[in-house]
Amino acid sequence: MIESFFFDFDGTLQGFENHQISESTTEALKILKQKNKKIYIATGRNLVDMPEHVFEYSFDGYINNNGGMCSDEKRETFYVEYINPSDIEALLKYDETNPFAFSYMTNDKFSINRINERVEKSFAYFGMEVPNVVDPRDLPKDNIMQMNFFVDEKEEKYLIENVLKNSIGTRWIEYFADINPKGINKMKGIERMANKHQLDLNKTMAFGDGGNDITMIQGCKIGVAMGDAKDNVKELADYVTTSADDHGIWNALKFYELI
Repeated sequence: MIESFFFDFDGTLQGFENHQISESTTEALKILKQKNKKIYIATGRNLVDMPEHVFEYSFDGYINNNGGMCSDEKRETFYVEYINPSDIEALLKYDETNPFAFSYMTNDKFSINRINERVEKSFAYFGMEVPNVVDPRDLPKDNIMQMNFFVDEKEEKYLIENVLKNSIGTRWIEYFADINPKGINKMKGIERMANKHQLDLNKTMAFGDGGNDITMIQGCKIGVAMGDAKDNVKELADYVTTSADDHGIWNALKFYELI
């Protein structure tokens, strides 16, 4: 019996076609709550960048920044991890001679250092506005929870291996990679949430579509990949459902006879 459900947001709860939570997903979440199940969001987004309507669904907790920030049902944060300040210093030095676009998330703000075509494509893909351009040299270096590097896989690999040596990168679309402190991932966030709410990890189910969802798809009792997920995600899932825009969550929960 599954008692707790963890949902990625972009591409899972919310589809990429119309950037909305479908009626079938809304109904599925309602039924789970009626059955006294626990429902959680586990996303790469910062908590302050979640659409306001999401909080109307009465989620039992929020795992943001790929597990680097965990908050309860009232959005009160009980765990947060920051990127090593020495990595930020090294990044700023690198950017002086090798400029590229990167965004950075603090507790209350989402900013970006410069805008280019890759940045514009990324935010259009999510249906989000491009954040304000802010010079990262003007910000404190010890409160950055997550970054996005708008580079290809080759440059991402170089940056992680040679510049941000205390950080990791995960990628789920071609335009950018998420950057988090080493040891941070969605499954670690789920484990912290489980400790907070006394959840049985053997009774958990995770839904996702990107590389940053792999740890929870593998770590939860049942891992579901969305129909338009990357092949490396589908290969590791217990079940592959349809896309978010094609009733993916509803169909998976029906398949497992959970609704």
